[in-house]
Amino acid sequence: MVPSAAVSGVIAAAASTAAAAPKRDPDSAVALLHAAGDDQEALAEAIAEAAFLDTTPGDHRQKLRAARARLRQLNAAAAKADSADRSPHAKAEYTAEDFERLTGQYEKLNWRMVSKPGGATVKPDDFYRLYALHMQATQGDNATERPMWAERGGLDFEGRARWDAWSALRGTDPAKAQLRFVKLFHEFSPAALYKDTRGAVLAAGGQ
Repeated sequence: MVPSAAVSGVIAAAASTAAAAPKRDPDSAVALLHAAGDDQEALAEAIAEAAFLDTTPGDHRQKLRAARARLRQLNAAAAKADSADRSPHAKAEYTAEDFERLTGQYEKLNWRMVSKPGGATVKPDDFYRLYALHMQATQGDNATERPMWAERGGLDFEGRARWDAWSALRGTDPAKAQLRFVKLFHEFSPAALYKDTRGAVLAAGGQ
């Protein structure tokens, strides 16, 4: 039976579309998997692009499967690292009523020190975030001048870090700053401390 003109047209259009479609090259797909390395996002994209290799028996399919296994390993390692940085003191809800008690404790924590040029040292960013929230909650917007020089000479890295963090909160409602302080005190990463003693502080307050 001879196909009708309409059917012939459909067949011709399908053939034309197939010819125009880019040819998926297994070697190129594998090269993309290799080029992605340990970059999780790039590897995930390369795996998605190479999904057609599932129907390609042999070495190409094995390399796709190996890439998927590698991505699972990378994701698991990332999740473990996130877990290590997560504070064990985090809660579902917080109250600003804890502000007065905790605000007198954050400077007493055993903060790590970060070296700066000239032998100066500063604390981790979370310390200055807590300082800034404390100042915003108790004094409002920063109206002081940014410090420049330290008493012993050289740039005042400590003073400038405190000033910058506080100034960044300009316009923040003091009541909101109190609640944010309490939340951050509970949730900042233990990696910012040489030893995390927040548990004792929080236990003393019945938390």
